[in-house]
Amino acid sequence: MNLAALIALCPPGFEIVLADVGSAGGLKDRWLAARDVVSALLFEPRDGGEIKRQGRDTCYPIALGPQAGQATLNITALPNMSSTLEPNRALLESYRKKFDHTRVVSTIEMPVDTLDALATRESIRIDALKVDTQGSELSILQGAQACLGSSVFLAEIELSFFQRYIDQPLAGDVIAFMAGHGFELLDLYRLKRYRRLNAAGIGNVSLGRGQRAGRLAYGDALFVLAEPRLIDRIRSLPKAEAEAAALRAIISLIVYGKPDMAARLFDSVADLFESDRRMAVADALKSYVARWWKPNFLHHMFDYLARNV
Repeated sequence: MNLAALIALCPPGFEIVLADVGSAGGLKDRWLAARDVVSALLFEPRDGGEIKRQGRDTCYPIALGPQAGQATLNITALPNMSSTLEPNRALLESYRKKFDHTRVVSTIEMPVDTLDALATRESIRIDALKVDTQGSELSILQGAQACLGSSVFLAEIELSFFQRYIDQPLAGDVIAFMAGHGFELLDLYRLKRYRRLNAAGIGNVSLGRGQRAGRLAYGDALFVLAEPRLIDRIRSLPKAEAEAAALRAIISLIVYGKPDMAARLFDSVADLFESDRRMAVADALKSYVARWWKPNFLHHMFDYLARNV
């Protein structure tokens, strides 16, 4: 209800443009609450065919990378582990199920473009990125440096913590690259672990207090343009454009569960808002103040138990 109230305050023609690279299944659930103002560029080479429009979205059956060209996609027995990189099966054979999952069953030759070239060619402003491509995330970011420097303020990127694919960059490489472009690591979530094969048959077990069996394999990272840079970027725009840019960032932060950061940003740029909208946005943000009798009380209770029981 809070997010809907904010979206209702957006000016005519307002939109958030999300580039989703590795978009199997279409727009992800977290964005559905903002569906009325989100236009997605969906990149999934396995879809094949021509570029097509689906409602507010545009589907591109191509891969992205650091330069234009061709690439080979390795299709694995478990399709969501398919990658342009070769699975590191010599390492994965000691983990439950992963050796079978990463068997390459076919390959697809596919065209590759850069996000920067596509955005320039089609005159698209890209606000947010989501990149989940099984090991090739850094190469895609290398082809999006102009977008990162001019319009992108938020990026969700899958990070790997060991080389599940041969020669893949790891979490530290991606974090350093994003830091070099002014982005801070804000959060990690959907952390996944691989369990080692063993004669005792021990698999996915918990020893309490958040301790789980297995090795941290990968997870999703949320990066946001550092606050001073984001504020400077917003303030460099003409007033009407600055207000829209601030709203895009505020709504996107809430989509990712960061209403505190959204409110902090609003505090810093509230003077850019038209008077009535400024008061309405302030009221909508105040509705996120937590009270123990609200439904999120249960969330806090279970989160506490997960960490301490």
